[in-house]
Amino acid sequence: MRSLKLLLYLFISCLCFGCKSSLPKKSRINKQNDVYVLSFADLSFSVSAKKGGRIISFKCRDKELLTSDLVHSKYYGATFWLSPQSNYWPQYRCIDELPYKAEIDGQILRLVSSPDSLSGISIIKEFSVSERDSSILINYSVRNVSCQLKRFAPWDVVRVHGGLSFFPVGEADQMNKSDVTGAYEDKGIMWVPCPDGTNERGQKLYSTAYEGWIAHYYKELLFIKCFPDIGPGEVPPGQGEAEIFVAPKGRYLELENHGRYTELPPGESLVYQQKWFLKDVSDGRVSDWTSKLKRYIDKQKKRR
Repeated sequence: MRSLKLLLYLFISCLCFGCKSSLPKKSRINKQNDVYVLSFADLSFSVSAKKGGRIISFKCRDKELLTSDLVHSKYYGATFWLSPQSNYWPQYRCIDELPYKAEIDGQILRLVSSPDSLSGISIIKEFSVSERDSSILINYSVRNVSCQLKRFAPWDVVRVHGGLSFFPVGEADQMNKSDVTGAYEDKGIMWVPCPDGTNERGQKLYSTAYEGWIAHYYKELLFIKCFPDIGPGEVPPGQGEAEIFVAPKGRYLELENHGRYTELPPGESLVYQQKWFLKDVSDGRVSDWTSKLKRYIDKQKKRR
C-alpha cells in the first residue's frame, strides 16, 4: 500500500504540471439522443442535456469511473450545485434536474439552464477536451438574473465507486472534521480508503485543502480533478474546501470541492473552472510519469 500511495502521489503531481499526451488524435463531440459525448484518444466523457446538464459517464479505455442510476436513482454521475448546503437544499431543479439547452461551438459543448424566476440563477456549463494533456476542461458560469444580491459558492460533486480517495491537506482550521471510518492523514495527505459497507448512515469528511486537487483510485483507474485553491476564510459557512461523503452501506462516494464564498450583485456572473484527468494505470506507465516529474523538479531547481 505504501508504494502504491507514493506512485499515485507522484503521478498526480506530474499530471498537474501539464505533461503532453502521447496519443495525438483529434477530439470530437457526438450526439446520442439527449446525450453529448466528448471523446479523445482513450477517453470518453458524456453529458446529459435532459438531466440537468449532468455528467453521466467518464471512461478511459472503456473503464467507467462514475456511478450510474442503477446505484442510486437520483444521486449519480457528476453535477454542479450551489453552496452552502444550509441555504441551497434541496438544490434548485433548474440547476440539477431540468433540461439544459445544448449547442456545439467548435470543440466546445455549451449547455444553458432553463429560465427560472424562483432561483434567480442562470447556469452555463462548458465542456471541452485539452488535446495537449488529455484532460477535460470544465467551465461553470453562474449569473445572477434576479434583482437581489446573491451569496453562494460553487460546489462540484463527483460520485464514484469505493476505492482510495486522497488530497493534500491545507491549513489547520476548525472546519477540519470527519466521521468517515478509516480516514487518516499521513505527511500532509488525507487518505480515505474504500469503505467496508457497514455504515448504516452517511458519513462526511470536511477539510481544508492544498494545491487545489482531489484524486480517486479505483480498479486501476486514476481520477484527478483540479480546481481553484482557496483559503479557510473564503470557504462557504458550514462547509469544507474539500469534502468526502460516504453513502449508507458504502454504495458510493462523493468527491466534493467548494469554491470561494461570493457576493454576486444583480446582472453579474462568476466562473468556476476545473480540469479533470482520467488515466488507466494498469500497464505500469506510472513510472514514465514519475520520470517526467523528476525532470520537471530538476529544471525548477536550476532556475532558483
